[in-house]
Amino acid sequence: IAAAFTGAAVAIGTKSLSEFATFEDSMKQVQATMGLVGEDGQRAFDQLAAAAKEAGSTTRFSASESAQALNYLALAGYSVEDSVAALPKVLNLAAAGGMDLALTSDLVTDSMSALGLGVDDMGWYMDKMARTSQRSNTSVQQLGEAVLVAGGTMKNAGQSVDMMNAMLGVLADNGIKGAEGGTKLRNIVMSLTSPTGSAAGALEELGISVADADGNIRDMDVVLGELNNELSGMSEAARGNYLNAIFNKQDMAGVNALLEGTNGGLANLVDEMGKAEGAADAMAATMEDSLAGSLRSMKSAISGAFIDLGETIAPFAREFVEGF
Repeated sequence: IAAAFTGAAVAIGTKSLSEFATFEDSMKQVQATMGLVGEDGQRAFDQLAAAAKEAGSTTRFSASESAQALNYLALAGYSVEDSVAALPKVLNLAAAGGMDLALTSDLVTDSMSALGLGVDDMGWYMDKMARTSQRSNTSVQQLGEAVLVAGGTMKNAGQSVDMMNAMLGVLADNGIKGAEGGTKLRNIVMSLTSPTGSAAGALEELGISVADADGNIRDMDVVLGELNNELSGMSEAARGNYLNAIFNKQDMAGVNALLEGTNGGLANLVDEMGKAEGAADAMAATMEDSLAGSLRSMKSAISGAFIDLGETIAPFAREFVEGF
């Protein structure tokens, strides 16, 4: 019995040290990324470590995974306080989309940067991502990948996040998703807002004004709706000539999808964006409301317990290793 007890104790101790070493390595990366030094740096480090441990004990994601997510937030330039505040929101979106936590952190911060959004915008931005995923044929990850490509162009064109998500949702409903959807949306909007000579001439012939009297770009659904109306009574040949003059041929599948979307699809998705509040939380709760979800949470909590035990015995283990 004594031998069995000793063996179990050694196994638990070894597992605890292994779990803590992995967590400590991840947190040290955060510390290095943020340049946390001195007493103030140590206090900030402790604050970040506590946030990662809290996430590990209360969600499906382990403390080590949460530490990796914190590092992506640090790489995006988030402060200690902003990173701690953003972490629970990133956890929710990752759970809602069934995504890797570190990937979610990277995707969200990069796409928000492309749109010029700050940490205070993260909650509603994630809700709109989740709602778009619920109401169109795209995953949260695919939507984020699309925003990475198209976000800057949409921002420069003065288009709202709601309009961007709706247009990406319509493209996704037509099988044009992820980076491909972002590329086509970017090209289509650029063709309209910065037209070549032939494109500008075609738009003028059709009586389509992309900008208003003050020089501001109008909402894309309005511009595309007017374009669709002007083209609707033409022969296929004439319609094709105008479209080929305005847009790149490789984007034509996306153009046709968005023109068709002006018959109600775009408006419906824009309307759904107004109902997005709480969507990420609701999706995450649904995803985890199962035996598999409970098992994931239990596994994460057990890992957290091992980390706490490992942290207690780590100084003695480190002294032994360094002495050896």
